[in-house]
Amino acid sequence: MTPKEKEQAQEIQRLSSKIDNLEGMISDMAKPYQDTMQMMQKFNEMTSGYLKIINLYQQHGKVSPEMLVPTVKDPIAQDILVILFEKKELNVSQIAEILKDRRGSSSRKTVRDKLKELEEANAIEVVGDKKVKKYKVSDELVDKWLKLLGVMK
Repeated sequence: MTPKEKEQAQEIQRLSSKIDNLEGMISDMAKPYQDTMQMMQKFNEMTSGYLKIINLYQQHGKVSPEMLVPTVKDPIAQDILVILFEKKELNVSQIAEILKDRRGSSSRKTVRDKLKELEEANAIEVVGDKKVKKYKVSDELVDKWLKLLGVMK
């Protein structure tokens, strides 16, 4: 190899090293930008969720889980649904007691009838064994509620 060729090879090696360094620097500089873009995306999703909630409130005057089951028009059944959203799993007596506190009166028979209506609408499901029947909001309805609020996709 001639001295000129050696010099060119060294120059190529030096330039190659500089290019590698530049690539590393550009990659380092791009990282904060990518992080910022991810944060902005999360912020946009959160803002979208809040706007959905505000829109629901403007349209319906409230944001409540019973909005997800339009077939259930009865206010007692709607109250039971809200109670189950708040308290997770309850039996008929517990629901009747809370309903009585909220509405002034309640009977276990009425609660059982409304629970059956909500179960047929796939809004709630039975948990536990036959001796100790408890009721909870169906997973499907919880997912719908979270999607409506923009928490899940």
